[in-house]
Parts: sequence; C-alpha cells; structure tokens
Amino acid sequence: MELRHIEAFIVVAEELNFRRAAERLHIAQPPLSQQIKRLERDVGVTLLNRTTRHVSLTPAGEVFLQEARRAVQGVHAARRAATKVAAGTTGVLRLGFSGPASYEVLMLVTKMYRERRPQVRLDVVGPVYGGELIERLSHGEIDASLVRLPIQGSRIAVREILRHDMAVALPADHPLADRPHVDLYDLRDLPVISYSTGRGVAVPHVVQSAFLERGFTPNVVQSAPDAHTIMSLVGAGAGIGFVPISAGHIKLPGVVLVPVPEIAPLPLALAWAEDDDNPALLALVDLIENVSASFRTDQ
Repeated sequence: MELRHIEAFIVVAEELNFRRAAERLHIAQPPLSQQIKRLERDVGVTLLNRTTRHVSLTPAGEVFLQEARRAVQGVHAARRAATKVAAGTTGVLRLGFSGPASYEVLMLVTKMYRERRPQVRLDVVGPVYGGELIERLSHGEIDASLVRLPIQGSRIAVREILRHDMAVALPADHPLADRPHVDLYDLRDLPVISYSTGRGVAVPHVVQSAFLERGFTPNVVQSAPDAHTIMSLVGAGAGIGFVPISAGHIKLPGVVLVPVPEIAPLPLALAWAEDDDNPALLALVDLIENVSASFRTDQ
C-alpha cells in the first residue's frame, strides 16, 4: 500500500469527481483510476462507487477516509520530525561536566545552545569525575562533556575552550592570604588537601608536576572529590588546597584564593566521541568557538 495511492484516494473522496481530482493532483485521469484500483486491491474492499456520472464513497470508503487522513498526517508529521532531528533543530543532547570549577563555562554553553537550538532537549549530567565522563562518552551514555585536559581515551575528539590559572585556597587569616600571588616554595611544607586521584582528575597531576620541577613534593594529608569540598576543608583549618581560579565563584567565609603562577594553567575542553554523528551534538561543537571568543572578550 503506497502513500501516494492513499493521498490520491483522499483527493478523489473530497472531490467525488475523477476529473477535478486529477487536476488537483496534476496527473491524467487514467493513471489516477489505476491508483485507486490498486489501493482497493491492497485494502481488499471497494472504497468508491463510480458510474459514468457519479462517484460516491462506500461505507468502507467512509471509514477508510477517516483513518487515511490520520495516517497521512502522521506520516507527514514523522517526516517533519525526522528532518528537524537530522538538521539538529530537535532531538536530545546529553552534556556532562566535571565539577563546580566549570560552572561558569557550563552556564554559558547551555545558554548559548538553548538560544540557537531551543527545541533540542538538553540533559545536563554531573558533576562526574573526568575519567568517568570519558568512559560514559566511550559507551555512548552521554554525547559530550566539559573535561579538563589531558584526558585518556581512544577515539575521543576534544576542542579546547579556555585555560584557567591555578590558585591556592588559604584560610583568610593565613600569612600568605593577602599576597597578589604566592610561590610554591612558600607552600612546600604546608598540609595539602588534594583532589581524589585515580579518577581522571587533572588538577593533582599539574600540581605534582609543578612541585617536582622545583625539587619537592606536596604534603598531601587528605583528599576530597571537588573544589567546593576542598575549599570547605580549608575553611575548617584542615590545610590548603589547589583549585582552578574559576572556583572563585564559590564564596566560602574565611577562605581566599591566591594565584600560583608556577602551576601551569589548566585547559577546559569539550570532548565527544569521534564517530558520534548526532546532529544536535555537531551543532554544539560548532558553537564552541563562540563560547571561547566570549571568554576572550571578557578578559
């Protein structure tokens, strides 16, 4: 049963005249008659009573007309929906993120994406450790993620958005708290609250590397899952902590962030599976340069 035959039947049923129906369909009458006969064979019943002067619907034709209209409308609606998804204007996009230090970027990405793709459902997943985000990307559980570089994983594409300078979180009454920046040498013996290691978190690696380059290692006494928890423990007097300067939006009483220029800036990027051809994802990837430009303008 072909869609064009059903659509031809609807026109004939509305006109109850083969000549006028043929004119509406821009075809000759004989092919139109053949289409209706083919449809009746496929359905297995007579849908139209026709004589040389008169055309009318049979009782079966009356019922078939109602259902045919619904079916054709459904097919066209499905076609429009599929076209929109293929164009990336509708669908679903699952975006992961790693922690509160990336909130500012997450907010801008979601705002700009919703402005450009308002009909795409954007599901935000997180916060999740960086290594777990890469695993979810690899398994198709999310479409894209904001992650700290470097990452480990095969067939994962990345596009850097910006780099965050590193800072040390200190109690507000600490002797170094009022400096414009501090050197690692001044921090070498202080107890450090570090991000949990082994889960793809980038911060401990850049901090460790910076310390080792200067001939000593950080005095790690405790681990914590994210910047907010690290800063909370700093405020409680448990030690100091190294976090991206972007964590400054986390306002905790008794805690200050002081830049540490000797630690390399930490890149934040969008990551996605190389072979993911979700049009809604491709629309997000195309947006990243605009996101990066917005932060460069604000600096």
